[in-house]
Amino acid sequence: MKEDIIRQYFEKLKSADSPLEINSVLDQIIPILKLSGVSIPEMLTYFKMHQNDYETKSQDHQNSISNSNKAKVVMELLMAKLNR
Repeated sequence: MKEDIIRQYFEKLKSADSPLEINSVLDQIIPILKLSGVSIPEMLTYFKMHQNDYETKSQDHQNSISNSNKAKVVMELLMAKLNR
């Protein structure tokens, strides 16, 4: 169940074309993940980290934001929201 929820919202994040869209999806996903018992470390397993760079584990290159840049934006926005 948790896996399905995470995948559903990562699909939405993959199709987001701007930081504003990413922010909107994160506003939807964070309360749902918390209610579903999904931990932040579980979410982080969907990202690969290379020194100071993040990239999603998907190979989807059709979006206007590069995967590594999008993952970095997602991580920055996610961490900012969780640290409020």
